[in-house]
Amino acid sequence: MHFVFISDLPSTLATNVKVVFTCLLDQVSQYITDELERARESLNEAAALRERFMLSTIVSRRVAAAAASAAEAAAAAGESSFRSFMVVVQRCASSVAIVQQYFANCISRLLLPEDGAHAASCEEMATAMSSAEIAAYKGLQKCIETVMAEVDWLLSAEQKATDYRLPDDGIAPDH
Repeated sequence: MHFVFISDLPSTLATNVKVVFTCLLDQVSQYITDELERARESLNEAAALRERFMLSTIVSRRVAAAAASAAEAAAAAGESSFRSFMVVVQRCASSVAIVQQYFANCISRLLLPEDGAHAASCEEMATAMSSAEIAAYKGLQKCIETVMAEVDWLLSAEQKATDYRLPDDGIAPDH
């Protein structure tokens, strides 16, 4: 079979452009999803380190210096993985924007001669990016868990019982 990408027939060109663009979408989607999954795995590793620290402080209070060191390491790992995930999200968002801009500026006009090709490509673009959106959502959920765990640890480790006291009437002041 002889495949001709460039053609004088607009409909043949549109068909070929659609095939190539679909391949590009698949590759970009896979790359973005893989990057987000790797970054999320780093968040999971930081969470596991944090869990080990929490268990070690519950088991033995005698090793306070080691526990403090482990807590700092867990917090640093959480902060680093959080930051790394956000950088990956930003890079992925840039990649999606580039693909969308390329589609709008170059591909869409080439698809017009083929009935339904433009709408089908828009749908394929949305479908291709949905797996990346799911991976980003899972990672962002893990980021929220990381922040909440750090806040919880800071409050339990450093906040004194007298830092916050309700007034005698039991109603919190309305500042």
